[in-house]
Amino acid sequence: MDTIHGFALEKETWRGEDVFYARGLPGSAVVSERFVHFVERHHLTNMLLTPTEEYTWDPLQLGPPRPVL
Repeated sequence: MDTIHGFALEKETWRGEDVFYARGLPGSAVVSERFVHFVERHHLTNMLLTPTEEYTWDPLQLGPPRPVL
């Protein structure tokens, strides 16, 4: 895999954990919406929370995927 531009989990592969590492996702913790709300409610800082559809991993700087026509 050269790049990742957004991702989604298959429902049957997630057991409902609030913080976990997704198989195939290089070194990033994935958190649930419930965890995001917890962070917001308690004003926790020193973390960057990125929505899955905006997550980008592009070490070779290849840019976003080309649209399928």
